[in-house]
Amino acid sequence: MGIPHDHDGSGVERAASLADTVDRLRAELEQTHAVARRTAILEQAKGLLAERFGCGVAAAHTHLLEIARDSGVSPEVAARLLLTPEPGGEDAPSPGVLSVLSPGVPDTDVAARLHARARPRVTPSPGPAPPAADDPAAQHEQTQRIGNLGWGLWDLTGGRIHWSDRLYRIFGRDPAEGPLPLERLAERVVPADVPLVVHLVRTLLDGTEKVDNEIRVLRGEETRDVRFMGEPVLDAYGTPAAVRCVCQDVTRWRLGERALKASRVQLERRLIAAERHQAIEMQRSILPLPEGIVEKPGLRAAVRYLPAGHSARVGGDWYETTAIDGEGVFLAIGDVSGHGLNAAAAMARLRNGLSGLAFSGAPPDRLLGWLNRLTLHWPTSLTATVLAGRYDPDERTLTWAQAGHLPPVLIREGKAVTLDPPEGILLGAMHEPEFAVETTSLEPGDLLLLYTDGLIERRERCLQEGLDLLVHAASTTGSRDPEGVLDHVLEAFGAPNPNDDTCVVAIQIE
Repeated sequence: MGIPHDHDGSGVERAASLADTVDRLRAELEQTHAVARRTAILEQAKGLLAERFGCGVAAAHTHLLEIARDSGVSPEVAARLLLTPEPGGEDAPSPGVLSVLSPGVPDTDVAARLHARARPRVTPSPGPAPPAADDPAAQHEQTQRIGNLGWGLWDLTGGRIHWSDRLYRIFGRDPAEGPLPLERLAERVVPADVPLVVHLVRTLLDGTEKVDNEIRVLRGEETRDVRFMGEPVLDAYGTPAAVRCVCQDVTRWRLGERALKASRVQLERRLIAAERHQAIEMQRSILPLPEGIVEKPGLRAAVRYLPAGHSARVGGDWYETTAIDGEGVFLAIGDVSGHGLNAAAAMARLRNGLSGLAFSGAPPDRLLGWLNRLTLHWPTSLTATVLAGRYDPDERTLTWAQAGHLPPVLIREGKAVTLDPPEGILLGAMHEPEFAVETTSLEPGDLLLLYTDGLIERRERCLQEGLDLLVHAASTTGSRDPEGVLDHVLEAFGAPNPNDDTCVVAIQIE
C-alpha cells in the first residue's frame, strides 16, 4: 500500500498555508541576518579606525563616513574594504570585487585609496629636522616614541639601574623618584597580576630563560596593559650579571580588541534572539495551544507546552488530537532533534505529514513506517521520536505504536504505571525499520499522560530517575481533572527544563 493522497484538497491548502508561513519567516530571518552582518562589519571597521587614530568609537564613525565620502563608496563598502588585507599582500582580494560598484575603476585602486585614507594624517609643523641616519640616540628615541616602548637595565653586580624616560611614563613613575628595583616591580601592577610579576622576576634572576608576558600596570586611577619582555645577561660563569627589559604599552590595542569582542557578543545575542523569535512565531502558527479542556469523542484532554528555560533554545516538540469520522480519535506526540528554526520547520513537516496520513485509516505502525520514509527524504539529516495511536471510544481501546518515544503513563484509581512500549526505533535512523503495534484497554476515569523527554530528562538526573519522579507525581496527584493533573506534575518537576522544550498531554477517558 502506498502513501495515500489527499482527495478533498484540505491537506493541500494546509500545506500551502504552512509553506507560505515558513517562506515568510525564513525571509524575515535572512533579512535580520543581513542587517546583523552589515552592522558587524561597520562595528569592526570602526574598531579598526579607533585603534589607528587613537580615538573613541564616535570619532571613528565620523572617520569612516569621511573616508567613504572621499572614496566615492558607501560606508558599508568602505568598511568591507578596510577589513580586507591591503592590496599587494599575499591575501589581497582578487580583482573584480568592486567593478560593479565603481565601473572603470579597478577595485584594487579603490582599496588602496581607502587604506591610505584610513591612516592618521601627520600634519607638518615647524621644528627640528628628522634625525639623521647616523644619529643612533635620536633614532632610538624616535623608535620608543612611535612604538610606545621603554627599556630598563638592572646591574645585578654593581647595583645600578637605568630606565629610559618612556619606561617611567609606562609605569607612571616620577623620574625624580628613580627607577624601581626588580623586586619592587610588583608594587606597580594590579593585585591579580602580582603572582605573575613575582614569577617573571624570579625567572630572570635565576638566569634560566627569557620572559614575554602582558601585565596590567596601575598608573594613578587608570590601568594600562603592558607587554613586558626581559632577558638575563650572564657572565662568563653563567651567572646572571644583569637583567634588561623592553616594555610596550599596548592599552590602545587591547581596548580595540575588547570593544570588537563586545560588539561581536552583542551581535551574536541579537541573532540568537531573532532566530528564537522566528522559531516561536513558527511554532505558534503551526501548533496553537488550546485554552482549557479539549473535548473529543469519548475523552477530554489538556495540553501544556513549556519552552526551554534557556533563551537561546527552541525545540521541535509537538502533539496532535484529531477526531476522524468513523475512526475515533487520532492521538500523537513527538520531538524533533535539534533546536532553533530548523527544528521548528522540521516539526511542522512531521506533524502535518502525520496528520494527513492519519486520515488514510491505516494502523499506527504503518503510519510510522510512511513517516520514516518521509523523514529520510528531508534535506537535512534530522531524527525524531513519535508516539501515535487511535482511540476507539466505543471499545475504549487505544491502539498505538512508537518510534523511539517515551511510554505513556496510565493513572487508574490513584495508581500510576508506565505502559510497556511496542518495538520501534526513532524516525530517520534507518531504512525500513519494523514498528510493532499495541492495543491497551482503558476504563472510564482512566487518565493517560503523553510527554516529551524535556519533562523528565535533566542534566542532574538520568532518564530513569526522571521517569520514576513522573510516576510518583502522577500517583499522588489526587485530581481527576486533566488540567489539575498537569499542574501537579509540572509543579513536581519545578522550573522548566533549561535545555529542552517540554510538551505534556493529559487525556481523561469518559
